[in-house]
Amino acid sequence: MTQALQPFRSVRRTLFVTAAIAAALPCAAGAAEATLPAVEVSAATERPDLQADSLQNPYRVETTGRAGTEVFTREDMEALAPKDVLDLLNKAVGMNLTYHGRKHPYFLEERGGGNLTFILDGAVLPASSDRMLHKIPLAAIERIEVVRGSTSLALGPTIPIGSSVSGSGINTGFVVIRTRQPKGTEAELSAFVEKSDLNPTANGQSLYAGTQLGARDGIRGYAAGALSRRDAPSNDARFDGQDADARMAVGGFSVGRFSLGATAYRDSGRHEMQRGVTVSGALDNSMWYYDPLETSVLSGNLSMAWTPDQVTLLSVFGTRYQHTEYNESFAPGAVWKAPTYAEEKSSGWNLRHSARFGDTLVQLGALSTRSEGYGPNTSNQNRWHSQVDGWSGSVEQRLFKDRLVLDAGYRHDQKHIDDFTTSSAPGAKTGNNDVDLAPARTFALGARWKFNDVYALSGRYFDGDEGTSGSFDLRTKDGTPLHADSQKRMEIAFEAAPRPYFRPTLIWFDVDAKNQKTATNNTYVVNDQTFYYYAEGDVRRRGIELLVKGDITPRTSYSVGLTHLTLNDTVSAGTTTDNIGLNQPENALTGRISHAWSDWRANLSVRKVDAWTQSISAMGTANDVHLGDYTRVDANVLRDFRFDGHGATVELYGRNLGNSHYATRYTTGYYSDPGRVIGVQATLRY
Repeated sequence: MTQALQPFRSVRRTLFVTAAIAAALPCAAGAAEATLPAVEVSAATERPDLQADSLQNPYRVETTGRAGTEVFTREDMEALAPKDVLDLLNKAVGMNLTYHGRKHPYFLEERGGGNLTFILDGAVLPASSDRMLHKIPLAAIERIEVVRGSTSLALGPTIPIGSSVSGSGINTGFVVIRTRQPKGTEAELSAFVEKSDLNPTANGQSLYAGTQLGARDGIRGYAAGALSRRDAPSNDARFDGQDADARMAVGGFSVGRFSLGATAYRDSGRHEMQRGVTVSGALDNSMWYYDPLETSVLSGNLSMAWTPDQVTLLSVFGTRYQHTEYNESFAPGAVWKAPTYAEEKSSGWNLRHSARFGDTLVQLGALSTRSEGYGPNTSNQNRWHSQVDGWSGSVEQRLFKDRLVLDAGYRHDQKHIDDFTTSSAPGAKTGNNDVDLAPARTFALGARWKFNDVYALSGRYFDGDEGTSGSFDLRTKDGTPLHADSQKRMEIAFEAAPRPYFRPTLIWFDVDAKNQKTATNNTYVVNDQTFYYYAEGDVRRRGIELLVKGDITPRTSYSVGLTHLTLNDTVSAGTTTDNIGLNQPENALTGRISHAWSDWRANLSVRKVDAWTQSISAMGTANDVHLGDYTRVDANVLRDFRFDGHGATVELYGRNLGNSHYATRYTTGYYSDPGRVIGVQATLRY
């Protein structure tokens, strides 16, 4: 009985803290010159599916949870001049991107840990997404939404689809990628060339073209396409080259209250896995690379607005990831292994209906996915088939002329294993045939009080039970059985806009995870493939995020974001480990300032991350290594030209201007950043 009441005691504590802060706030702020952004209603000129509170938005986040959502628009992407999607996400508040030259090269964590789910135009991406995202051309993206510490239950499943190679499966956030739709008849041709401190010259080109189809008989439509290529060669001393060719087509139409959109995306490229440099300075001899590395995504999104207050949304998708892996060596006379092939395919649908009755919003949803894979790089098995089915329901209530918003929701997801094998041999014995794993059950509560046009306070509570140990057969070294994960998360956000040049948001967050799975430094081998043994432990993370932004002048803006961890402890086998400074940075700071004058624009961004000293991999636990502890400064200057009704932009940019060769993981050695990058990009618009 006592354990059953604990979630409700946590809710009471959250509401008590919220009420205490509310009571202490000054109420006389009517003379302020700025107001809070109207999160309830977005600009009418924006696409309905992008408006924050539109029922036609398939990724609508609850009003009470929007303080923790960060949006990168096309203007932001141009100002930040990132290398790729992952580089852009590393500039988001609370995110920490680490890189190493192994099978999963990129790890993106938020607020000190946790799993993220990526969605591209309605397609829920599988666990292999870290090997997909860096090839998606930025020229084809309209916006990216980062939902940190997500307690939203309608965006997608709370457990990974397919077969996760990581242990703990309850998602702690979403990254939603929306592709571009033409605003008229337009075309954009862009090319860049850049040189880093340690690598040869890289280059790339992209073309985007699209048009809106004129209204005829009440039918409106659009069609667009994008082509992109990138060639970033390396040298034998680093061996971290990449190249990619990507193609994307989007189209859609609307008739009355019905609309349908579709996206088709495909890319192919080569990905080399960087050689490590040991503490002693020795260069690892591994020559490990994917060639080719291919991704395909196909999605369709349907919207039916029966009335302005009754809207049905349906997303249907299919994804395919495949690669050929080469495990060779730079050592003279070494015997190379035969290349191996891996493939993962997923398909599914996500249905949601939203019904607004006056000040009450009811949302019901259902999701179903089917996944299959081949090759140990997608799972702990060589062949597998699985599915995830789920449903959700939520209610949002507005009171006192929208000053107070309350919501509650529940979600139920269940993974089903059709079959799997631990051997790639034809006819190999399968295991766990036709088995339902225990369901994941989550519920969430939220409240937001808008005191006036300047101050607002919101709180969110999330309670999730994964119901299963995550992947199919995670093993412990001594055979001890693993238990289901569970998470309790709380978040309190205070928003203010006292002046146009000073609009701060302060967020306090707390994550209490039980039985979280982590890979140990012990491994076992099946069919010449190496796998981790896992351990489980309880994790408690707590911290604050501060985001301040504003407009200093009509043409000068800035933003500063800080994530500070006050607690990040793991308790395993009776031992408590403080992870702050050990395997997670205590502080991560991001900042940006932008200014425009005449036909010129200039942007400066800074990212500063604290140090940590431990890295765990199949090579063992590396202690007393120097990771993180870097300050990266990026800048660019752009000049716009106009001629004959067309436009052109020339951009000079620099990344990592301080030439810091920092590393974020240690496996076969350090994987250092290539250092200062200087480049120029030219863009023509028609």
